[in-house]
Amino acid sequence: MGGEKRLILKQEPKLTGRIVLPGDAQYNVSRGGFNRFPLAIVYARKQQDIVNAVRWARHYQVPIRMRRFGHPYGKGVPVSDGGIVIDLSEMPNKGSRSILTQPIGPSPDRLIGQKGMVFKGGLTDVPGILVGHAEDESGRTGCTVVLYPKGAVPGVDVRGGFPGTIQTDAIRPGTATEVVQAVLLTGGSNFGLAAASGVMNWLAQRGFGVPTEGGTLPTVPGAVIFDLIFAKGARRPDAKMGYAASQAANAGPVEEGSVGAGAGATVGKIYGRPMKGGVGTASWKIPGGPVVAALAVVNAVGDIWDHDHIIAGALRPNGTFVNQTRAILEGVPPRTSQGRNTTIAVVATTAVLTKAEASRVATLAHDGMARAISPVHTQADGDTIFCLATGTDTSGLTGNNAVTAVGTTAAVVLEQAIIRGVRAANRGLWNRQRGK
Repeated sequence: MGGEKRLILKQEPKLTGRIVLPGDAQYNVSRGGFNRFPLAIVYARKQQDIVNAVRWARHYQVPIRMRRFGHPYGKGVPVSDGGIVIDLSEMPNKGSRSILTQPIGPSPDRLIGQKGMVFKGGLTDVPGILVGHAEDESGRTGCTVVLYPKGAVPGVDVRGGFPGTIQTDAIRPGTATEVVQAVLLTGGSNFGLAAASGVMNWLAQRGFGVPTEGGTLPTVPGAVIFDLIFAKGARRPDAKMGYAASQAANAGPVEEGSVGAGAGATVGKIYGRPMKGGVGTASWKIPGGPVVAALAVVNAVGDIWDHDHIIAGALRPNGTFVNQTRAILEGVPPRTSQGRNTTIAVVATTAVLTKAEASRVATLAHDGMARAISPVHTQADGDTIFCLATGTDTSGLTGNNAVTAVGTTAAVVLEQAIIRGVRAANRGLWNRQRGK
């Protein structure tokens, strides 16, 4: 085995077969002759290893050849069964891939999310933003509150076909409400909207809101996820739970995974068996400009994608992913009776924005949701994104330039927040798969 080079396929982490790249391979089965080029040979003893290798090869449109297991390197190796030979010399240009010959989802060629760009932190990296979680004692439902008691300029964009929201009309451009003091993200479907009154009470008791003749009046828009099936028997989020989440809100690191509004979240529900969803967050500081951060509660009907592979979603009985988008393209009738779903999120920024501009930022942020989730914005989703602009940035970035820069960044950090949320919720499962 001397002189071997290891070929590490990061795109297919489930591949457990040993992969080598012999530098002296000369056999060219596709041309019926001998022409020097490298071969990637997969010594796969298990059927699943072969399946995973074929999946990788098809993704990159690399010709697949069968080879007798354990045959030594050299010229004229006969085609047989028991292993895989991948002809790397015939890999086409990246731009020529067909959507039907690779896993459906975001393109692996895009620039964002590549090495050197590390998305850490979270929504509380925006100064003044506080985040608090509260859950039912069963841990199967809960709510998450995002506070900015001094008042932030709001925006909202609802894209899903089955939304559950409160006060979204009040914050649209052209209305009289100029600032909000909090955003509620909650489980419990429409029942969970009751938690908003607890958030408002907490704010009003501390004098946060618009002064009126009848006392301080806070504005708390919100959105819900449908978790009633998973949370069956749990206490639905109510005013008491909303108050508790507000009481727990702080500027420290945001807990991620199956917490708060993500306690009962699941993903991948058109076909097969779903996996856990959850709360995720990420942030980015534009050099010389504003901070942009996102927090997502991921409860999607679709699968969750990290670049070109699924990391959570609908599972077959053997534990492999269905790839729901591919199933739809191949004519498998979708099952829409699996209940309602929804991914909801808050984007916060220090940028100076008007309400119309904040709503446009929320619109652009949906691009990040679409990159991380497929299918997305379906009739069984109520996908909603809020934007909070604190206006503390002093870089001078304003107007259309601010919308473009902040909105583009918001899409990236939201994508990362979605990925982080499901990874945190399923971390124990992946560690068990890796033998940890």
